[in-house]
Amino acid sequence: MGLLDTLSLKLENKGSVARDHLANERTYLAWIRTSLSLVTVGVAIRQLYRVSIDLGNDAASNSQDDEEEPIAGKALGVSFVVLGMLFVIVGLYRYFRSQYLMTTGRFPVSRNMVGACAAATVALLIGLLVSMFSDDSSK
Repeated sequence: MGLLDTLSLKLENKGSVARDHLANERTYLAWIRTSLSLVTVGVAIRQLYRVSIDLGNDAASNSQDDEEEPIAGKALGVSFVVLGMLFVIVGLYRYFRSQYLMTTGRFPVSRNMVGACAAATVALLIGLLVSMFSDDSSK
């Protein structure tokens, strides 16, 4: 027996046990996929703000507004990356909590957790929308 065999949970496959646990794994992978998407959006936002500033400096427009734009880009970018990291933690917690409860014959309903994640994502998207419109109006 290897290390992975000793760490693995072994259950008798009665009824829908295997299907339920595989669905739990797919759900965890969806959390990871969402997390990676949020991190990618955060990096892209930061880079787009940086490119926008660089293009503005090339056009010899060194105004006071140019110094404020990187802060907005950094704040939004970092916020998306942090939210992505939180989604990894939430997904990991949800995976192990669901796995434990399924072994006891129960299943957790995660309305609060999903609602909080949705609210945080919507708040960041609203921040991104406000940032996009405020940048257009200043030009």
